[in-house]
Amino acid sequence: MKIQHKNIPYILIASTLGVIALVIIQIIWMRHSWQLSEEIFNQRVTSALCSTIKSYKDGAYCNEGKCAVVDMSGETLISNISELPQDIVNTKDFRETLDRNLANYQVFLPYQISLSTNSFCASDVFQTAISFKNHHGSEAYLRVTFPTKERYILGGMTFMVLTTCLIVVFITVILLMVNWSLMKQKLLLQTNVDFFNNMAHEFKTPLSSIGLAVNRLVKKNEELENNPFIEVIKRENTQLLQEVERVLHLAKIENGEYLLEKEKLSLKELITNSVDSLSMLIAEKNAQVKIVDIQQSIAILGDKQHLQNVMRNLIENAIKYNDNIPVVQISNKLLAQEVVIAIEDNGIGIPVGQKEMIFEKFQRVHQTTHAFKGFGLGLAYVKNMIELHQGQIQVKSEEKKGSCFEIKLPIID
Repeated sequence: MKIQHKNIPYILIASTLGVIALVIIQIIWMRHSWQLSEEIFNQRVTSALCSTIKSYKDGAYCNEGKCAVVDMSGETLISNISELPQDIVNTKDFRETLDRNLANYQVFLPYQISLSTNSFCASDVFQTAISFKNHHGSEAYLRVTFPTKERYILGGMTFMVLTTCLIVVFITVILLMVNWSLMKQKLLLQTNVDFFNNMAHEFKTPLSSIGLAVNRLVKKNEELENNPFIEVIKRENTQLLQEVERVLHLAKIENGEYLLEKEKLSLKELITNSVDSLSMLIAEKNAQVKIVDIQQSIAILGDKQHLQNVMRNLIENAIKYNDNIPVVQISNKLLAQEVVIAIEDNGIGIPVGQKEMIFEKFQRVHQTTHAFKGFGLGLAYVKNMIELHQGQIQVKSEEKKGSCFEIKLPIID
C-alpha cells in the first residue's frame, strides 16, 4: 500500500499518541493488578484470622460458635466476637494457631500482631484488622501488620511487569523505526517533487523557444510548411510541453495551490470540443470515435480548460493504447444529481493487478512501458482533477479486451 506523503504527519502523530495511550493503559492495568493482588492477600489474611478466632480454644471467643466477615469503609472487620484478653497476641498457642492458619492460606510472610482500640491505619504500613466489642462495649481491633507485604506483591507481579515493559519497549522501538522510515520517505518524496518541479520549469522555457523558432522558420520559408521533419519537431515539442504542464499542474494540486476557474459548462460541447481537438490523431490512426446520446441540456460546473484536458487524455489513451483499428464510444448515464460519463475502447486493456496503480504518478502498465510514449502522468492528472471537481473515476478493464473509464461528476440545473 502506497502512503501519500501528505498523510505522513498524521501517521506520525497517530502512532505517537498510540504509544502514549498504550503506556497509560499498561500503567492503569498494572495498578489494577496490584490492587487485585492486595485484595486477594487481605482476603487470605482475614480468612486466616477468622479461622484462628473460630478454632482457638474451640471457638470460645466466637458468639454462638460463628464468625461473620463484614467489609466497612475499606477495612475488613469480624463481628460476633466475644471479649478477647489483652495479652492474647503474646500467647504462644494463639500465635501457633494463627501461623498454622496463615500457612493454610499460603501466607508465609513475617508479621506483627497487636490488639488496640485505635482504628487508624498508617498509609505506609500494610495491615489487616478485625474488630470486635470489648468488655467495655466499645470497638476494639485485632491488627496484623506485614512489613514485607509490598515486596511480596511486587515479587508476584515481577514476570507480568517485566513482560509488559518488554512489550511496550518493543512496540515503541518498532514505531520509532517506522516513524523514522516515514520521515525519510517524506524527505525523499519532497526532494523528488522539488526535482521534478525544477526540471519541468527548466524544460518549459527551451521547449517554448523551440516551438516559436519552428513557427517563425515556417513563416519565413513557406516551402517548409508541409515538411515532414518540421511536423515531427512540432508534434514532439507539443508532446513534451504537455507533459511539462502536467507535472506543474500536479505539483500545484498536491501543494494545495491550485484554484479552479469554474463556470457552467455543457457536457456535450465539452466532449465534442475534446474530440475535435484530437482530429489529427483520429485521422492518423483511422480511429472511430462515437458520441452516443449525450443531451445538450446536461450541464456541469467546472474548469473548462482542465475538464477538456481530462477528456482529451482519456480519449487519446483509448486511441493510443490499441493494437487494432481504434473504436471509442463515449456515452453517459444520469443519476439523481450526477452524470456518469463512460469512455469505452477496444484497446489492449489493463492487467487485473495494475488497475489501481495506473492513477499514480510515473506509473505505467508494464506491457506498455516501451511500446507507447508517455511518462505516466496523464491518468494521475485526470484523477486529481476529477477529485478537485468533487467527482470520482474508476476503470473496468480486461487484458486484450479493452477498457471502460467511468467519470462521475455532479450536475447543475
